[in-house]
Amino acid sequence: MSLALIMMFLGIVMFVGYIASELFETTRIPDSLILIAIGMLLNYSGLVDTLTLSPLTELISSIAIAILLFESGLSMDFKELTTSFSNAFNLANISFILSSLGIAGLTYFFIQWDPLTSLMVGFMLGGTSGSIVTPIAKKIMSADMALVADLESTISSVYNFVFTFTVASILKNALVSPKLALSNLLAYFSIGVFLGILLGIIWINFSKKIWQKQVSYMMTLATLFILYGLADYAGGSGAVAGLVFGLILGNNKEISEIIKTPSIGTGRFLKFSHEIAFLIRTYFLIFLGIILKIPSNRMLWIFAVALAMTTFSVRLMAAKLLKLPHEMALLIPRGLNEAVIASIVVGMGVIRGDDIINLVGLVIIVTNIVPSVIMIKNKGKKKAKQENEGITPA
Repeated sequence: MSLALIMMFLGIVMFVGYIASELFETTRIPDSLILIAIGMLLNYSGLVDTLTLSPLTELISSIAIAILLFESGLSMDFKELTTSFSNAFNLANISFILSSLGIAGLTYFFIQWDPLTSLMVGFMLGGTSGSIVTPIAKKIMSADMALVADLESTISSVYNFVFTFTVASILKNALVSPKLALSNLLAYFSIGVFLGILLGIIWINFSKKIWQKQVSYMMTLATLFILYGLADYAGGSGAVAGLVFGLILGNNKEISEIIKTPSIGTGRFLKFSHEIAFLIRTYFLIFLGIILKIPSNRMLWIFAVALAMTTFSVRLMAAKLLKLPHEMALLIPRGLNEAVIASIVVGMGVIRGDDIINLVGLVIIVTNIVPSVIMIKNKGKKKAKQENEGITPA
């Protein structure tokens, strides 16, 4: 493909991303599904060399997750956070534990893998993909419930990582005690939170000198990348660190009042952050579609649909139990985070590596399709009901 065509394609993709996002209101088809489909078409058309892109999966995932969670944190309000965290934490625990066990059970009885491998797959796919579910949540639920969904996906992504690699270590005979697993989980959270707060406060004070300059956002982005790498290197969660860093900057006025220093305005900064997040998310989803592998095994497709419906049922039950909106059950899509974890686990030499990669890829596709089908079906029922009652549909 020539440079001219590549440049034209990149521009067209951004327009498609915007149009797909706007069409969600009428079609109920998430833009994530459309963008993933475009990536898959590029893959199967032969226009893109997946062998060249595959080694970049972890890097691209880290950049996307860092920026998207930073943007989420930047938009959060401390007061809203304190009221939403309890629901998010409870939802993450109930949904992750029951979904993981349900997926492990399906894997064990349906595909007939050994118990430990089945449990590892359950943990790998037990959470939701924040980069996909958060934009959907913002369109189908109120702002406070979208915040709950955003926090829940962040918490569950940490669970994904820690528990999956704990079981993978056991499978590789690097035995891990329950005490060590709990210690790793706490360290993963606490190191990310501590570094996010520390660098956030330091950056508030330092950035006052450059805040009015044109490079203020780029320098903040550079700090975010350093923070993400530092947290990861120290054994913590770069994702959590990025979220907390954004939270500190977004609420710097309140923090500045506490530590008695001048605050910085974030209006222009926040607007630019939204633009960058849109750009990153659009190409991130295209990339996800490119690297996915679709198995031809019919039984795996049936398994993936059963898995999606299991997680939907679990989330519906959890939403009712916690008195949250039933739309919370629709937030089941998995994404690049799960693909990255799967590729790292396979790199560790765990058995059934290719099968795990294929299974995870298929689950990502199906869990993005199923909510769309349910939303379209519900929209049709609502429209028919309104017509029967003589109400003009909105």
